[in-house]
Amino acid sequence: MRIILLLTLFSLSSCALNSPKNEWNINSQSLDGTWRLEIIDEEQGSSDIHDVTVPGNWNSAGIEHAGVGYYSRTFSVADIGAKSRYWLQLDAVDYESAVIVNGKLLKKGSGYFIPLNTEVSNVINEGINDLNVWVNSPDEPLTKDWSLNKTLIKGVLNHHDTRPGGAWSDRGQDQNSGGIWGGVTLRETGPVAIQQVKILPSVLDVNSGLTTANITLSIDSRVAQNATFEVALTPNNEQEVEVYQFEKKLEFGQKKVTVQLPEAVRKLWWPWDWGEPNLYQVDVKVLLEGTPSDKATETVGFRRIRLDDDSRKFYVNDKPYFIRGTNYIASQWLGDITTLDYQFDLALMQQANVNSVRVHAHVAGKSFYDAADKAGIIVWQDFPLQWGYSDDPVFLAEAARQTQAMTDLLYNHASIAFWCGHNEPPWDASWMQYKYDSYEPEQNAVLTERVYQKLLSAGDGRIVRKASYTKEHPWLGWYSGKYTDYATYQPSMIVSEFGAQAMPSWEVIEGLVDNKKEWPLTKATVEKLKYHNYQPYETLKLANVQQGESLSQFWGNSQEYQRVVTKFAAEHLRLNKDDGVAAIYQFMFVDSWPSITWSVLDVERNEKPGYQALKQAYQPILAVVELDKSRLVAAVSITIINDSLRAFEGAKIIISNAYNDDKWVFKNVSIPANKQIKVIDGEVLMGMSEFLNIEIRDHQGVVISQNHYQAKDFKG
Repeated sequence: MRIILLLTLFSLSSCALNSPKNEWNINSQSLDGTWRLEIIDEEQGSSDIHDVTVPGNWNSAGIEHAGVGYYSRTFSVADIGAKSRYWLQLDAVDYESAVIVNGKLLKKGSGYFIPLNTEVSNVINEGINDLNVWVNSPDEPLTKDWSLNKTLIKGVLNHHDTRPGGAWSDRGQDQNSGGIWGGVTLRETGPVAIQQVKILPSVLDVNSGLTTANITLSIDSRVAQNATFEVALTPNNEQEVEVYQFEKKLEFGQKKVTVQLPEAVRKLWWPWDWGEPNLYQVDVKVLLEGTPSDKATETVGFRRIRLDDDSRKFYVNDKPYFIRGTNYIASQWLGDITTLDYQFDLALMQQANVNSVRVHAHVAGKSFYDAADKAGIIVWQDFPLQWGYSDDPVFLAEAARQTQAMTDLLYNHASIAFWCGHNEPPWDASWMQYKYDSYEPEQNAVLTERVYQKLLSAGDGRIVRKASYTKEHPWLGWYSGKYTDYATYQPSMIVSEFGAQAMPSWEVIEGLVDNKKEWPLTKATVEKLKYHNYQPYETLKLANVQQGESLSQFWGNSQEYQRVVTKFAAEHLRLNKDDGVAAIYQFMFVDSWPSITWSVLDVERNEKPGYQALKQAYQPILAVVELDKSRLVAAVSITIINDSLRAFEGAKIIISNAYNDDKWVFKNVSIPANKQIKVIDGEVLMGMSEFLNIEIRDHQGVVISQNHYQAKDFKG
C-alpha cells in the first residue's frame, strides 16, 4: 500500500466526471416523480390505475390497500459508454419488492427500510427503457393472537398504540404503509463501482483532538488491476481539506478494501448543548490509471461515547452527560416526511431543551439522521421489533439479516449513540398474559438474543442494548400509580418512556368529533376517538381526568393533566442525575397522525401545554422546588441541577409568590459545572405560596433559568 498526502487546500466538484475517451461517465439520474401504480383486486377480478408520487406511501395518495401493487415508469439513457456500468437503487420500499427492467427480473428485496441496489448494465438500451417494480405490503393475517406472532419487521408501523385503530383492535393495521417511500436513482459508473463506504472514526486523545479512522469500501470490479483510492476530508463550512491516496490491487468481482486515515488533530463532534457538532465531509474516489471510475460521499463526526455501568453515567468525549430525551415517530407514512420536516422537528426538540431522541421501534428516513448529525442531537436507534413476533427459525434468520442491514445503513452517523434490539419483548413483558391467551413467558428470548448479537457484531463502538425493558417504562400516573409517585420512585439507570396522553389542538379535535357540542360523548364518538388512540379507561379511571360539563372542558382538563405529569415526572427523574440515572426519555414528541396520544405536539406540530412543561423542566440549568406537606407548615427544599459545562460563582436564587410581592433571596450560591446541589433542604419559608416563581441569576444579575409552579405541581 502506498499513502500519499496530496494537499491541504482543494476544491471539490459535484459535477459529472468523464473518462478521457468517453468510455464511461460518473453520473446519476433521479427517477423520483410521477409513477403509474396499478392495484389489482384478485377477489373482484378488477384493477385500479393511479398516478402517484415517488417517494411516497400509497396511503398518502388516498389508496386504502394492503397487498400487491405494480409500479411502472420509463427512463431514458443516452450515449452508453463502452465500459459504462449502470446501477438502479431504490432507497426504501415497504415491504417486499422485485425490480424488472425491460421485461427482465433483476432482483428481489424485503425489509421496509433496506435499500435495494442492482446492476442493470446488461439490460438497458440507449433511448427509452421500461422500469417496473412489484411491491407487496401485506397485513398480518388476523388469526388468534396475531399481534403476538408477527412476521413483518415493521415495528410501530404495523402494530402500536399510535397506529390507526390502536394496538388491540383488528383494525390496527388500517391505512397500510406500503409503497416506494424512498428515492429511486439510476447511477452510471466506470468498471469499478463503490457500493458502500463504512467509516469508523476513533478519538485517540480527547484533549488534543487527535483522531484517526478506518474506512471500509465495498467494491464491485470488472477489472483486475491496480487502482488508486482517493479520500478527501473537508470540515464543514471550511476550505481546508485533507486529501490522501492509497494504492490497491483489485481483483475481478466484489471485494472489500480497507484504508486508514493518518492520525491528525481534528475537531470533535459535540451535542448541541455542549458545543459544536463538527462534521467532516468524506469524498472517496476510485481511479483507474488516473481516471475516476466512481465516487461516493459520506459525512462523519469524531466523538467518543460510552455507558458506564459502574458510575451509572453516559459519557460524551470522556465527560458525563445527562440525557434529556424524547421518543419520536414522525409519521405512520414515512414517505410524507421531507428533509425540511425532519429539520423542523429537530429544531422544536432543541427549543424544548431536548438533547437526545429515541427513534421509537422503527427506522426513519435517511435524511432524519443527516439532520440529527448536523443538529447535534444524540440518537437512540431502535431496531423495528415492537412486542411479539414469531419464533420460527426462518423468521429469526430474517431478523438477524435485517439487523445487519440497519447497522450497515446507518453506520456513519455521528449522532447515533445507541442501538437497541427490541421494545418490550414478550419475555420481559408479563403484562401480555392479560392480553393473549397463548402468551408464553419465554417467547422471543432467542429472537432478542439473535438481534442483540448482530448489533454487537457491528463493532462500531456504539452502546448496544438488548431491549428497552418494561422496568424502564414507569408510566406512573397513566398505566399505574399516581404521577406524584415519581417523588419516591427508584428509577433504573435509563428511563426510556414516561408521560401521559393529552388531546391535540382544538382544530384537530374538530376534525375527529362530528358534533363538538354533543355532551356527554356518545358511545359512537368514544369508539371513533379510540380508533384515533384515545384510552378512556386510563384517562378516566386511572389518571382520573375530569370530564367537566362540555367537550371543551374535557379537552382543557386532558391537556392540563399531561402538563402536570410531564413537569412533575421530568423534574423528579432529573433529581437522580448524580444518583444512578444517566438518561430519561419522555414519550412522545409528536403525533404521527391525527390522534389523541402521549405527544406534546399534535400532528400539525401545534403545541400542547405539555410542550412548554417539557421545555421548562428540561432546561440545562434548572431550580427544582419540593414541598413536604406532611408537616403543619410545609417544608421547602430547593435543588439546582446544572447539566452544562459552565460553573456559576456568586449566583442568586430568587423565589417569589405569584400573587403578591413576597420574595426570598439566596445570595452567593456556588453552582458547580455538570452537578446538582441543594440550596436548602427541608426549611420553612413562612408566607410562601404554592403558586410561585423561582429564578437563577448569575453574578452579573443575568437570568439564566426560570421555573414556575402551581399547587398541583407539588406532591399532595
